[in-house]
Amino acid sequence: MKIRDRLNNLAREFYRQMGYAVREGFDFSASQHPQELMCYRMAEIAYEEFTGDRPDYAEDEEDL
Repeated sequence: MKIRDRLNNLAREFYRQMGYAVREGFDFSASQHPQELMCYRMAEIAYEEFTGDRPDYAEDEEDL
């Protein structure tokens, strides 16, 4: 699973905890809505906290 997909899954869970829902496959990183973008950023922060590193989106590009 690509990093962006994993981060979107985590952002979706944060969003759900706030009482909202989006369709499966929704890309929080491409949203214009402040709360949706906040959830994606929170997912990035959680990733950084647990791995000690920033998400490497280049790995997603290599899979194409």
